[in-house]
Amino acid sequence: MNQFPCTFQYSKPFITSLEVTLSAGRLHLYRQFASEDDIEALKLYCWNTSLSQVLYWPLHAIEVSLRNAMADRMFEEYGEDWFEKIDTFKRRRGENEEVEHVEKAKRKLDKIGLEHGHDNIIAAISMGFWEGLLKDEYAQKLWQPLFSQIFPTDRNEAFKKVNQVKRLRNSVAHHEPIFVHVSRRRDKRLLYKDYKLILKLIRWICGDTAQWIEFHVSQEFFSTWNGAPDCISMPKITVADARNEGNSRFWQFSE
Repeated sequence: MNQFPCTFQYSKPFITSLEVTLSAGRLHLYRQFASEDDIEALKLYCWNTSLSQVLYWPLHAIEVSLRNAMADRMFEEYGEDWFEKIDTFKRRRGENEEVEHVEKAKRKLDKIGLEHGHDNIIAAISMGFWEGLLKDEYAQKLWQPLFSQIFPTDRNEAFKKVNQVKRLRNSVAHHEPIFVHVSRRRDKRLLYKDYKLILKLIRWICGDTAQWIEFHVSQEFFSTWNGAPDCISMPKITVADARNEGNSRFWQFSE
């Protein structure tokens, strides 16, 4: 993990080398937020990368726990070949993105010589598949009898929350700037709210797993968050050991 605030010593030749390696196009947004100051832009780049790094574990945990929780319920209800029945769960027949997710997973497994079994299919399917099964068209066959047991909220709210986390997950995976919103690149993103949402979703599935993530990640996440470079104004967060705060079993997050 990089040290914050960043104290790396940049020279002009070094900055030129990094611009060639990273590309001017990739650095453009960072320079905008840094008022075209190259050093501040690179500090912002380092901060963004470290935020992505510290969020990797929570994003890993929510994706794995979510897909296992949903798949386990379908396995119990429809058997080991539940993924062959996806189209029958849909309210209206026609083009089905979720079926294509399954077919893509099968092709991936074929390339590496693995069988199309329950565990392998789960591991090969992307997070977009699980998000898709929360859409309204699956409400009758999947949400009401199965997935509503996982989420203590309504289907539409569960879909929105999973979609928000999926979009952040994709931005981290594709090495994009996550200190701004995906569709509004000039609007700063309060990522500590996303982190709290990830913990909430994990807690809905398994409180022990959420506790495990909090113990290992929370202090490092907020330390990194509070190390934002001077060129960007972000609220500093105080992390106190509270153990009774509504959103956390370990931490109280207050601006």
